[in-house]
Amino acid sequence: MSKYDPLREHLARLDDVVWAAKLGDLESILGSGLPKSAREHRTWWANSGGSLVHQNAWLDAGWRVERTDLPRDVVVFRRRRIAGTSLAVSSRTNAAKLADGGNLRERRLAKEMPALRQPVTVTLRVEWTALGAVHKVPCSTAAIPAGAGVARIVYLDGDQPRSVIIETTNIQPFYRALRLELKAASEGGQEQAQCALWDRLGLNVSDPMEFDLIRAGNAWLLTDGRGRKADLEVDEERGLVAQLLVLQERQAGIPTSFVRL
Repeated sequence: MSKYDPLREHLARLDDVVWAAKLGDLESILGSGLPKSAREHRTWWANSGGSLVHQNAWLDAGWRVERTDLPRDVVVFRRRRIAGTSLAVSSRTNAAKLADGGNLRERRLAKEMPALRQPVTVTLRVEWTALGAVHKVPCSTAAIPAGAGVARIVYLDGDQPRSVIIETTNIQPFYRALRLELKAASEGGQEQAQCALWDRLGLNVSDPMEFDLIRAGNAWLLTDGRGRKADLEVDEERGLVAQLLVLQERQAGIPTSFVRL
């Protein structure tokens, strides 16, 4: 019996398509600690198999390692096979319809569907530009780009970092409004409605926080290893980038909210 059989059995029982696992969770499943190389080298999490018993544990269960974030102790697994799922049953049903006949358009569609139902991996790569502390960086700074984009505000809730991902049609006016409300609050005597933007973001004007943004050309969408730069001026692509960022932060264990402006 292999040390990694408990991981194989755990993955086999999962109904999810993607599982973001903390290394501590994996050690709890195994009942023992991971080797030092698992925490230091991404190659330990490759999908080569062969004589590597730890990799065979997830490969034999029908999973593969899609991504590792060792600085955050996170490994993301993705299901490789769909045998036994409702999708597999649907594929067999369509095959039966094709064998039984049907009109030409139905047969043509049934023929195309297996290729369209193959697992697809969509990933996002971004490079954040750090603007700095919201309380210190003025809205007049030239570092804030004009036009649509995605921003992130990070603050502390006790010792726990939290973030807000903001999708906006224009970053400059958004940051300017943020700073104007901050100025009004610091001068005192403003009404609650004057901090409507801060309230909508769920932020406290007295808390220190950092502001990051994604510049045009610094976001890439990749599908099965092939990709291109995301066009942040296109609503659908900007929204997809923002939603993927929210998912990534949450999978990394950072409580994250999303606001569209």
